[in-house]
Amino acid sequence: MLMGNLLKVVVSAANIHDTIAGCDVFKAVLEKYPSILGVCGDEGFRGTFSGFVEELGRKCDISEKIVPKGWSVLPKRWCVERTFSWLT
Repeated sequence: MLMGNLLKVVVSAANIHDTIAGCDVFKAVLEKYPSILGVCGDEGFRGTFSGFVEELGRKCDISEKIVPKGWSVLPKRWCVERTFSWLT
């Protein structure tokens, strides 16, 4: 059963790739919650992270990138980010 619970949060340095930091986070979570059978991630976690998870005998489901068909409105998040960067 997929629950989607947040078990650990880590803020890593910008020069550490998500797949490498994800391995450390998954190892720490697995020590605290050994009954975990697997994890889910986006395409950014394929390769190093998914291999690491499978080496530990767990399952790693990687979701495919959603490609919009035709024309779509882009999110305006960058406007908000730019405004906050100007303020700071």
